[in-house]
Amino acid sequence: MGRSISLIFLLPYIFLLSVDLFGANLRANAVTQLIQKVCDYSTVQDFCYNVFANDFAQRAKTKYNIEDVAIQLAYSNYTIIHRNVWNITSNETNPEFKHIYRKCLHQYLLLKSDLENLIDVLILEGNLDEAAQRATDHLNVCVGYFYQYPNIPNPFAKDNEHLAYFFELIRDIYFTPL
Repeated sequence: MGRSISLIFLLPYIFLLSVDLFGANLRANAVTQLIQKVCDYSTVQDFCYNVFANDFAQRAKTKYNIEDVAIQLAYSNYTIIHRNVWNITSNETNPEFKHIYRKCLHQYLLLKSDLENLIDVLILEGNLDEAAQRATDHLNVCVGYFYQYPNIPNPFAKDNEHLAYFFELIRDIYFTPL
């Protein structure tokens, strides 16, 4: 008798828990399908899935939301990378290296306005492809310096690549048919 009474008292909790889990799964699957469509369309699929794996991105319900998340995360990563480029440049003692690092730092300073422009373009429903390409151009100029001077190590290579993936992702989302 004692076991059946315990079970009777537990049944409503089990039911409520299962309903909540079922509802959460439905919400997660709906958002995941949207993110899956965007990432499957992207040329940087693994990067896309990694970017949108966070809880913040999982709340995106529309293409606009996903574009906004990608831009905000790109901007956040830019600030970290810019700080790293600045630190490496300011601590460099080799004058030849420092000269090239400063040139890259200048490109990163120019990149900031292009990132801010991405936000404006998104709000005004402009061409995110063109805006992301302009931002990518600054990274390409920085990379180009190291091709011109192959004897100088590129401590920014991974950071440049990472930001380039963000810009490619933003362009891909813009072109994703949703």
